[in-house]
Amino acid sequence: MPKKLLYIFILIPLSIYSQKQASIFKGKTIDSTTVVKDVHIINLNTKAGTFSLENGKFQIKAKVNDTLQLSSIGYQTKKMIVKAYHFIEKENLIEVKEAIYNLDEIVYKRTNLTGFLAADIKQTPKKNYKEKAVADLLIGIKNLDLKEIANMKVSLSEAHLIKPTKLRLPNTFEGVGFSFGVGNSNKKKKKKNFSDVLDEEDKIVKKIYNLLGEDFFKNDLNIKKEQHTLFINYCLNKNIIQLYKDKKMLKLITILKIESLEFLKH
Repeated sequence: MPKKLLYIFILIPLSIYSQKQASIFKGKTIDSTTVVKDVHIINLNTKAGTFSLENGKFQIKAKVNDTLQLSSIGYQTKKMIVKAYHFIEKENLIEVKEAIYNLDEIVYKRTNLTGFLAADIKQTPKKNYKEKAVADLLIGIKNLDLKEIANMKVSLSEAHLIKPTKLRLPNTFEGVGFSFGVGNSNKKKKKKNFSDVLDEEDKIVKKIYNLLGEDFFKNDLNIKKEQHTLFINYCLNKNIIQLYKDKKMLKLITILKIESLEFLKH
């Protein structure tokens, strides 16, 4: 009993003194398994700060009822109120808890890129467009082995793509108004007249040219500007019209690259 009374008599004056006078607060930062170094400790009342050492220990001036804030990367920020008994302890163990971060959901969206930068810019929404990815794909297409592609075996499902069509001279029959009819003229079955077929092909030729752009034919295929339309018509027998309709732009570009080698020989 006398010892308890002595302890109380010592504690009360110390508490009153600590409330008025700043003392050294001694602490050690730990987590559930070990000490934690480099924890930032700041006295929010005095704005004084310090860091915990390699062994987790630190010292900072504080008074009773001051608020200490402890923070560190990877750990939750913690606040604690300084009490009188903290100054009696040789070392106050302060536990900090690891922070848990929740990752947002990642959504992958498929984009049908042709590999040609000018065309992909027009067809790909800006919010989904990644310039570096398209540029890398374009480089890959430029490095294609054209001889190897030309010698590739054609499967049955792709046989229709190499079916030859009649080659016509560009703009030779523009505006011709006659049509071909087969069988009984009384039949109501509608047939496209020859001029409509040519007009449709010309429109698609222009669309292909506008989609790929002048730079593609000039810089990538090394074809003179005045020969661009002639070259596209030169490639009509490779079924590029159907490839465009089927949106198989990568195969269309590959055929144009292969045919440009033969075209430039003439």
